[in-house]
Amino acid sequence: MKVGLFVTLEWEVANDDGRHLANILEQVKTAKDSGFSALWLPQHFVTGPAMKQLATSPMLGLLAAHGEGMTLGTGVLLLPMLNPVLLAEEAATIDHLTGGNFILGVGLGYREQEFQAFGVEKRSRVPRFREYIEVMRLLWSQDRASYHGKYLNFDDIGLSLRPKNPDGIPIWVGSAVDDGVKRAAEIGDSWICAGAMSRGDLNRWWDMFHETRTALGKPLSYPRQIARECFCGPDMQTANALVAGPLSAKYSRYATNGWSNFDKGAGAAAFAQFARDRFVVGDTAFVRDELQRYRDESGATEFRFRMAWPGLPQSEALASIRRVGRIVADL
Repeated sequence: MKVGLFVTLEWEVANDDGRHLANILEQVKTAKDSGFSALWLPQHFVTGPAMKQLATSPMLGLLAAHGEGMTLGTGVLLLPMLNPVLLAEEAATIDHLTGGNFILGVGLGYREQEFQAFGVEKRSRVPRFREYIEVMRLLWSQDRASYHGKYLNFDDIGLSLRPKNPDGIPIWVGSAVDDGVKRAAEIGDSWICAGAMSRGDLNRWWDMFHETRTALGKPLSYPRQIARECFCGPDMQTANALVAGPLSAKYSRYATNGWSNFDKGAGAAAFAQFARDRFVVGDTAFVRDELQRYRDESGATEFRFRMAWPGLPQSEALASIRRVGRIVADL
């Protein structure tokens, strides 16, 4: 069983102690030493002034060095807002820096302010998404290429650097709606799920992904990754007490941006109900049982765990990473 660390790039201005980058590097080292096999990075823009966030592209370069030997992935880059030629070149560079162990996870994006900031019409995101993936794969596969589409036009260009693997870079497509999961099955190498999907939705969408690929005659030997907010504490009560505040704040911010249905004002009982089917939070025995359950019921081949959030003490995050590493080693 493989497990990857989803690296938290954001922090609250109100709790800024100037150590966020140092904390990230310490978490990465601890994950690597604990047997984690991958690092995953998110992407968002214009999150200020209340939240600060490190930009994904330079962090990929930094963590390629600090996570030497680990797979590096994005979960996800907001593809419709990016220049696909630039991304194709940057992805090829990261692929070389990781020795061919890079996975490009991409999604449509959903936050209105991000589309406005980049001057991209939100309604154009699906056709842009399809065209941009087509362009990147074209440029990765040929020494020189021409393309004439709705959003991109170029003649006889060649990338400064093509991927280490001549077959290109794996593209995993993220989505949380039926049409998006079917699109992932059609044009992606795997599907990226979100960390707060209910277990029922998660299983239903993995089944939909598989059924769609079967119908299209696509390869069926794809990774089946499960993403979760995860915290392993010394006991059940302590684990839940430590993460209730940071996770409630996290999902309240998501709700403000129109992504989750969590209501922070509903109280502790509502949070416990929301978390029960979505997060892996508990003691060692509980976390081990949940991972085995996801493996057996959902066919999980690997996990992507976010294990640190603004407001969680660094010492607790590191202890949790070490505990999970010991659990996975025994599975």
